[in-house]
Amino acid sequence: MSQQENTLEHQGLSEFYEKNPKKDVMDIFKAVLESVQNDLKDEELAFILNTLEHYQDQSYFHDLWRIMENQVHTYKQIVEFINQHQDYTNLIKIYLDEKFKLITVVEILAQINNLLETSPFLLKNRYFQKLAIQKTAYAVGDSYDLFIAASMVKAFQVTNQDVDFSKIKEKMLLYSEIALLDELELKNVTLKDIDTYAHISTGNLNEIELKDKKIISKYKIMKVLHELFHTPVVSVGVILQQLSPANREELREVLKNVLRSNISEDNFQHILAAFDDEKGGYHFSQLFAYLSKNADEKLMLSFIKWTAKNLQLDHHYHRALKAYLKSHPRSVWKNKTARKELGMISTSSFRKLVKEVENESASQVVKYFKKYGVQLSSVLFIILVVGSGLYFGYDLLADKKDKESVSKPNKAVASEPAKNINLDLFREWISEEPFVFNVNGQQQKMTFGQANPTGGKSLVLTDSQNIETPYQLMIDSEVSPFDQKGVLKEGFSLYHTEYDFDDNGIPEVVIMALNQTFESFVWVYSPITENGTMSLRSDLALKGMSAVKIVGNTLKVLGEQGQSETYTYLNQQFVKQ
Repeated sequence: MSQQENTLEHQGLSEFYEKNPKKDVMDIFKAVLESVQNDLKDEELAFILNTLEHYQDQSYFHDLWRIMENQVHTYKQIVEFINQHQDYTNLIKIYLDEKFKLITVVEILAQINNLLETSPFLLKNRYFQKLAIQKTAYAVGDSYDLFIAASMVKAFQVTNQDVDFSKIKEKMLLYSEIALLDELELKNVTLKDIDTYAHISTGNLNEIELKDKKIISKYKIMKVLHELFHTPVVSVGVILQQLSPANREELREVLKNVLRSNISEDNFQHILAAFDDEKGGYHFSQLFAYLSKNADEKLMLSFIKWTAKNLQLDHHYHRALKAYLKSHPRSVWKNKTARKELGMISTSSFRKLVKEVENESASQVVKYFKKYGVQLSSVLFIILVVGSGLYFGYDLLADKKDKESVSKPNKAVASEPAKNINLDLFREWISEEPFVFNVNGQQQKMTFGQANPTGGKSLVLTDSQNIETPYQLMIDSEVSPFDQKGVLKEGFSLYHTEYDFDDNGIPEVVIMALNQTFESFVWVYSPITENGTMSLRSDLALKGMSAVKIVGNTLKVLGEQGQSETYTYLNQQFVKQ
């Protein structure tokens, strides 16, 4: 049928459309379609095309298409005819726009498959190609999980075996990858994401054509990340040289996040790379703080032994390790077995370091015994004997009995509440009253002692969803403010406060047990959210001889040796200064 013939026919039908109700027109339209036995006749085709054109700006247009779709054989003929004649391009465009008014990747891929199953010749329609590529890419970028969405595109296959979909799919994958990178937050990338990206990446992104520098940067970093974890390498540093200094710095932050839950002996090189200082060395102080927070004692010990064996250790390493072993709250040095294993490392420089840590971390009594030996033992023996005699009323040095024996301490004094103590930010914690605080606008409630059934040193955190989690106020010390039953000892009072050490908007929780003789026990917890549930991470537990003072990002207390101790909160860790 020529366009001229159709135009003449259309002029004659205009009056028909105007005189007849739309419902009647649709009934006739349906009857014409149903009457077709084999191929459409010219007059039938003309009526169908003219009717579509007449209603193309109205909602009835899509109703007409739905009627045609029910007549599969006729539908294919009409779509093929429209697809081959540019004069009717707008009809197919309006139809396809409606078909691709979808949101999810699953819906769009299913629509592509359905259209190519019934109308395979659409594969050559440029507007169809454009919609298939663009709509898929937009849906990937808008997906909750970018990597799952992109994986669906990778796995997609059309069911019509007569259709060669390969070229369009290549472009769909390419633009889906660009959409993924555009929306990707590198700080949230996991090891699984890195594996998935390697599977879905085309490897064909042209950095010259891509004008968005952020996308190019993410592309390079994701490629290097996969190479780091899945390619046998002699040196991680060699791979990192593929990136610019700015990209390497960004990659190191990504590595820290990725490794946080994937620390193993296989990834020790990657941990080093995450703390590279770009000067041929490493930020060892930050590295040891990071590992102590995210690795257990066994892995921490393995890392120290690994570095002693595989690295050229310099004074920066020794200084940082020495500070960690001596002062860090989670130092493996507190474990006797770990101390023994460290002492078995054979290198002379490491043995020297271990010896220094032993000497400097020993108590004053031990140091004096080492220095004075037997002489000091004799003096202490005499003092003990004389002291015992005085206690029972005898002056052994004068060889006479004292009529008045030394009175014993009055228990009533110890049981009185501590007085004249500057507690600054702290409030006394009455056991019957819960300690209520807020995290991100959500109320949290903490109870102890009589307010919960688990005993004094057992805290119970109740979050905004009424989920209860117990915590023990434990401390690495031979003494405790609690008795064997977990009840706060007579003479001790419990205090609490909230304080934001790192100014991140989420205050840490500080708990202190204190008696009148200024013996103190301090715990610091950070509220964290894991899988939607609020919990507390133990950041510090120490014993002191004074009430603590909080200044800036530091916590100060008088130590057991009579010296002031300062703990600074850095990188979500307390580091002893």
